[in-house]
Amino acid sequence: MIDKAEKSRTVITTDGEVDDMNSVIRFLLYANEMDLAGIVLTSSMYHYAGDQEKGIEPFRWTGTEWLFDIIDRYEKVYPNLCIHAKGYPTPERLRKITKIGNISNVGEMEQITEGSAFLTDLFLDDDPRTLYVQTWGGTNTTARALKTIEERYKNTDQWEKVQKKIYQKVVIYIILDQDDSYGNYIAKAWPDLTIINDRFNFWHFAYAWKMHCPEVNQLITADWFKENIKFNHGPLLDRYALIGDGIYIDGELYEEQRGIDHYLEKHPEYTKYDFISEGDSPSFFYLINFGLRSLEDPSYGGWGGRFVKANNQLYLNDAFDYNPYTQQYEVEYNLERWFDDIQNDFAARADWCVADSYEKANHAPSISIKEGLDIEVDPGEVIMLHALGEDPDGNELHYRWWRYFEADTYGKALESEIKTLEIEGLVFSKTRSGEADHSVHLENADTDTVTIHLPEDMKSGDTIHIIVEVTDNGTPTMKRYQRVILTAK
Repeated sequence: MIDKAEKSRTVITTDGEVDDMNSVIRFLLYANEMDLAGIVLTSSMYHYAGDQEKGIEPFRWTGTEWLFDIIDRYEKVYPNLCIHAKGYPTPERLRKITKIGNISNVGEMEQITEGSAFLTDLFLDDDPRTLYVQTWGGTNTTARALKTIEERYKNTDQWEKVQKKIYQKVVIYIILDQDDSYGNYIAKAWPDLTIINDRFNFWHFAYAWKMHCPEVNQLITADWFKENIKFNHGPLLDRYALIGDGIYIDGELYEEQRGIDHYLEKHPEYTKYDFISEGDSPSFFYLINFGLRSLEDPSYGGWGGRFVKANNQLYLNDAFDYNPYTQQYEVEYNLERWFDDIQNDFAARADWCVADSYEKANHAPSISIKEGLDIEVDPGEVIMLHALGEDPDGNELHYRWWRYFEADTYGKALESEIKTLEIEGLVFSKTRSGEADHSVHLENADTDTVTIHLPEDMKSGDTIHIIVEVTDNGTPTMKRYQRVILTAK
């Protein structure tokens, strides 16, 4: 996938739902952490522009201008963001790499569009880095780009070389299958393409957040958003949509206008300014390289969740993590466990939008491990690891070491009945019973130096994943990580 230090290269495809709009806003605050190659507007089963000549009426189509309006707002806070971190793309570059793709109908992939041609060029360019295609809507514009490549090269002597290049380069991160172009075309014509498929975890940073235990929802409620995001944080975050905030989205169905009073009246379970959704954000959370190393292997887990390898090319988010609040294993907890960290970091960056000097905001600490990140060990060995933390603001640092035992290959397989929650054919939750694994003992886990007692029954090749977090005492607090993988000799 990608090495430990490299920025991920990515392109976003989006269908323009309200939660996509929120995800674009948050993404722009993290655009310095990735190499953004483009943003392409596409369609989905939920949103398409229609085609008057073919008699196709638009459905929940929010237009194209919202995307450029958000970039205009980004331009107003861009000078401040650059005070606090390097690497933010200029507004001019964002406009240049924003394209309109296949938007006329659900799954439409016959027409070569500006967006599909742009993706074709990205897939074929000479940049050897992995290109992550974030799929926030349908895969149809991506499918059209791949079909263009197939049509151009399949019957030539270059086809095998081109096909190999695409397989080695392109990774598609899908948030739900929102049209049939993946199943009907991509999976069949490009069977060796690497796919990371989030089929249901995204719901838990989206419209299903009310289904959680309250302990994981502390920072996605109305009071938190009012104080940290929505107000007094500049024109970009003024546009961040919350329940009942007065924002009306042209083209959207009346019953889906979550910003108006009518929606609150019909849905008394919500409070004004509650979170709506950012169901697509996990696809770029996965790409942020803050030390958790999930880019090396989706099964490691990180801000974008944890995945299991279904086959050599397909990763699915069927990985169970133990939820200490419900005391059971839940697939959704591999995403929920990071919510507080994700939100605190978001709040700090929201402050960057209005803080006109470096000293007026908080910035993340950094951390390294003296012994390195990949260490061979003997069964039964006792080892010490030393964390070296630094804070650019001179804040105090707190350390916490823990074992991410669900990501290990050491230990017993979880055996219990899986229970699945489905609503109208969509999966929202998978749970199973079981207890947490405490078989590895950590001493002084709240200091910068930890002592780890390894189990005697480790077999050759077994891995144990140790995470160290360093948190500053700034406001809002910010956290960074390192993952050490211990492998039995």
